[in-house]
Amino acid sequence: MDHCADSLPRLRLAEMAAAGVDVRPQLRLLMLAEGLAAQPTRRTLDLNAETAALCAAVNESVRRRAGWLYFVPAPSPLPTTLPRSLWQTTVLCVLRSALPAGRAVVTLHAGRGAAVAVFRVQGVLPGSVPGDTQPLLRRAAALTGGLCVTTGAGCDPARCGADAAGSSPHFAAALRLPLAPRPPLREPPSAGVLLQDRYSPLHVLLDGFTV
Repeated sequence: MDHCADSLPRLRLAEMAAAGVDVRPQLRLLMLAEGLAAQPTRRTLDLNAETAALCAAVNESVRRRAGWLYFVPAPSPLPTTLPRSLWQTTVLCVLRSALPAGRAVVTLHAGRGAAVAVFRVQGVLPGSVPGDTQPLLRRAAALTGGLCVTTGAGCDPARCGADAAGSSPHFAAALRLPLAPRPPLREPPSAGVLLQDRYSPLHVLLDGFTV
């Protein structure tokens, strides 16, 4: 758990993991808390590269028939000041809402001075949208001065209306995030790194669905 050795809670979890304790439930809570508390990064992230690597790793690791997850990238880099921890937890929470039997499409494109991320999930089962999904999406928008719109399952009736929430079999979200100056772009993690590390956000936040 080398990537976990940058805070006291993570050091404690690393010690527990070294002793053979399954720390994934505690690490999941910590990752979600860190994502919600993250601050803008000094080095900009390319949402295209980050999301491509994450979706490639998810497609390879999740025990599902091919075609359940589609990623449609933008034609050019999308630099933003979003912290990686927030973006990864946000995307993974949205994708978890498509498990075990739904389908998800993640689309990125450039608007006027902004990156636009659209998530569409079909076949959402009752209770399958993680409770942190909405706060993470709103945090991503607020942290960059952007906008967030959601509808469907797990949506707060006060925000999207009672008819669009509750037991809806779909979930959708759109984020508009202002673009940051291009250089320097932070190197995204490879899909291989996310796959090989059993304590990566991929395996922790999608625990029970990955191999």
